[in-house]
Amino acid sequence: MKCPKCKYENNSNGKFCSECGEKFEGIVIVKQAIPIWAMIILLMCFLTIGGLGYGFWDYFQDQKGSPIAYTETADSEQIKVQQVSSEEIVKKQENHAQQVDRVTLIKEVQQKVFTVVTSKGHGSGFLYKKGGYVITNAHVVEGNVEVAVRNSKGQESPATVIGISDHYDIALLHVPAYQDTTPLGVEKNESPVGLEVIAFGSPRDFENSASVGYITGNKRDMESEKFIYKQIYQIDAQVDQGSSGGPLVDVKTGNVIGINSLLYTSETSTNFGFSIPLYSMLEQFDAWVAQPLSTNDVLAVAGVYNYNPQPVETETDDVLAGQFVQSFRMYYEMALNEGDFYWIADMLAIDSSAYNELEDYVNDISGEGHYFSFTSNDILSVNYADGQYYVEMNETFDFYDTQNNYQYYDRYKTYTVTTDEYGAFKISKIDIH
Repeated sequence: MKCPKCKYENNSNGKFCSECGEKFEGIVIVKQAIPIWAMIILLMCFLTIGGLGYGFWDYFQDQKGSPIAYTETADSEQIKVQQVSSEEIVKKQENHAQQVDRVTLIKEVQQKVFTVVTSKGHGSGFLYKKGGYVITNAHVVEGNVEVAVRNSKGQESPATVIGISDHYDIALLHVPAYQDTTPLGVEKNESPVGLEVIAFGSPRDFENSASVGYITGNKRDMESEKFIYKQIYQIDAQVDQGSSGGPLVDVKTGNVIGINSLLYTSETSTNFGFSIPLYSMLEQFDAWVAQPLSTNDVLAVAGVYNYNPQPVETETDDVLAGQFVQSFRMYYEMALNEGDFYWIADMLAIDSSAYNELEDYVNDISGEGHYFSFTSNDILSVNYADGQYYVEMNETFDFYDTQNNYQYYDRYKTYTVTTDEYGAFKISKIDIH
């Protein structure tokens, strides 16, 4: 700054002249202004920093919500998955509730499936409606009015043919002994291909057999010399001679869906069977229940008009006692493999040695994982004395323990068989020789 007194050019911005000491009064000291270029740089930095700050603010605001949003998205997806899983579980539980346990199903159905005994041979049938009405095939009972039905325990009861068709292969029996027994459930709609089923019957005289399979075709139309078969089911469950008239049962519902009626055989292909859809014949069965056919009408289907009734030859009691023991062996195998005494409890005399010993044995091995496979079950003799039957048996079976070690057994046994107040056979003692 230039001194107004001595004119000396001062280099500082002080308040006094460095040459003469004159005080700079009334002079306003103005600091040097910031250069334009510096101002521009500062402004740009400010704008840049401000922009970044705003961007970072938005970023952090987004980030502040982002993990929550992500978490919510993840949780919502998880909730969605959990909801789907819960729905699937509920669905499976509902399906499981609808499915009848196979073991129980087979045992329950077998109580209401019969071997139909006629003067010409054997067939099968099942309890259809309360009142003692049993369905079978027309070709099983054709030419007969008085027949017999034999239950899973070997007990026979008289039956009368009250309905038979000359067009379709169906017939209806009345069995007074079962008039108070609850019948099997029936399906009133068509069943789809792929449905899992069980075919019941007495193929080749193996009474009360059960074979699992599937409906492999439907809407098949066929004809025989006597009958026509409309819209029938094709099945791969094993059926054979003697299965005719037996029920085809839906595994899931336990309802009867068909009447096993035909067997296709060929040297070059696997055998398979056919079953008449039950829903398609319900109207006719109910018509026979409401108004049974006369004896002459029943015989007319077979071209027989002069009725001369012949008694049906039933098995003698000693033969039935032997068959009862054979039937018991089948259920005993199931009891051992399932670890469930229930299978045989009703075939043993209460408080007998057979009842107590077998109950203890089945309960003892239950859940251990042993497996029994009965391979033969031959009746050697049946003797009757002092009101009891003594059934001599030769039995063989394969045994696998929990480590899958194998052992073969060949045993001779004597079964002591009694009858209860209702005439039903009961095993009271088993002796191993």
